Amino acid sequence: MVKECMEALADTLFEGKEGQQLKQKVRQIPLSSTTTTRRAELLSEDVQSQLDSAIQSAPCIALAADESTDVSDNAQLLVYVRFYNEETKTFVEDILGVTALKTHTRGEDIYLAIKEMLTQRRIDVKNAVSITTDGAPSMMGREKGAVSRLKEDNPELLSYHCIIHMSVLCSTLLEHHAEVMNTITKLVNFLRASSAHQHRLLREFLSEVDAPANDLLLHSNVRWLSKGKVLARFWKIRNEMKDFLAQQKSHKAEVFLHFLEEESNMDILAFLVDIKGHLNDLNLKLQGKDNSVCDLVAAVQYFQRKLYILKMDLEQDCTHFPSMKEIQAVSHSDFFPHTDYLPWNPATLAACSR
Repeated sequence: MVKECMEALADTLFEGKEGQQLKQKVRQIPLSSTTTTRRAELLSEDVQSQLDSAIQSAPCIALAADESTDVSDNAQLLVYVRFYNEETKTFVEDILGVTALKTHTRGEDIYLAIKEMLTQRRIDVKNAVSITTDGAPSMMGREKGAVSRLKEDNPELLSYHCIIHMSVLCSTLLEHHAEVMNTITKLVNFLRASSAHQHRLLREFLSEVDAPANDLLLHSNVRWLSKGKVLARFWKIRNEMKDFLAQQKSHKAEVFLHFLEEESNMDILAFLVDIKGHLNDLNLKLQGKDNSVCDLVAAVQYFQRKLYILKMDLEQDCTHFPSMKEIQAVSHSDFFPHTDYLPWNPATLAACSR
């Protein structure tokens, strides 16, 4: 704004070449940090004002709330909104707001945070027809849950369990599979996070042996798809990991090396790499904007049908399990026990076709 005023002043006071030269010099003046910040704030306020105006004119809205913890252990509540924009004649999905839960993350705290957010944006809670959550007790508690409190303000409010969180709950690992997954996580943490010096040695070793990857990935419960990516990266350089651990002179390294040398553990690891890859494919299809309920249900039903193919494939040539096929070519392992992990039965397939 300041530059525009100065250029207009130059046009008024000077004419011809002098005016053009002065305007050119004005354009070269760098903006101060406060000016840049203020400009960003004005743009943000304008975008929020347009969003608020569209929400307030919408016939109804749907909310989605999720509480998570960031890398600095601060609890954050994120609320998303979906509504029909009367002006553009389209459905709109956008973030309504982010607020910090400074002390507790109880249902009462989440309820008050959502209410305050709606009040500040001048949105009537009775205009919300539904809310989707992760199904946690603080959200869905019968008496003190955030959704129960919101239903006291709006008895017609519908509540849903996020379909992605439901798919994660359904992919719980069996005892031996969970043990292998936990051990691999501990091994990755041991190599990457226990010592900065050891991490540098690991990267240098992988570079020297020309490994398929130059580092390991850390697992995070906050990030979606993390387990699958961690396992896939580890699988690529599993042989190099054995060589690196063999060079380490510590009891932990010996324990992890013995674990990797066990053929049964590698069979389970190969299965986890492949099945987590299939689950990640499903997870990605359930994410993103502009997905209707029909699209999400269709993706889940397709995956349920796919379980039949995967289960039959495990009993034959492992076409859809490339990591297991790689192991099978060397050790001729029997992967039939892994079929118990796939919860498919004829009733499931019949339910999918209805």
